[in-house]
Amino acid sequence: MSIRHVVAMVLFVSAIVSHAALNVDSQCVTALQKALSSSATWTMERKFPESVRTLVSTGTVDCVVGTGIQWRVLHPFPSSVEMTVDSMIFEDEDGRRVKKLADMPYYSVIREKSDAFARGDTSAFDELFEMSSSVPDCGGWVLTMKPKQSAMHRLFTSVELSGDQTFTNAVLRAGDGGVSTIRFMERPRDK
Repeated sequence: MSIRHVVAMVLFVSAIVSHAALNVDSQCVTALQKALSSSATWTMERKFPESVRTLVSTGTVDCVVGTGIQWRVLHPFPSSVEMTVDSMIFEDEDGRRVKKLADMPYYSVIREKSDAFARGDTSAFDELFEMSSSVPDCGGWVLTMKPKQSAMHRLFTSVELSGDQTFTNAVLRAGDGGVSTIRFMERPRDK
């Protein structure tokens, strides 16, 4: 699983739980709240600055409030990462690895901020991201997040989330000039 997939998964979580710190359109709030307890399929297109080809990967994501998130890559290389209350579980062709969040500072901070938000601290993500929202003329909503910390800024310079009644798109702009576009389509939960 690439670092881009892990970053996408973590940003998905942090974006969903950070919306209340903003004065955003109610449609945006409703869509992001719905995403907290939803399942989706996704397609990620990664465009590298020097390449004419686009790398495409597909998968699924499942979120459960208070429990965690599981991000699965189905194509081109099957793998998964699951963020629980206290650990991240990675599975790929090399097997299964469990890492404690306490040993992974960036992910641990995201989880701590998520928990703080869940307890009612709507400013929990203020120190990590500069955030702004808008309602385009064509409808829907757009939420833009820019990292304030240099370590995160090296991985991505901005994340733009958008949708209408549901959370449907994320665009990650990397420090190297690359762009990853992720499209989400809600799906029924696995039984």
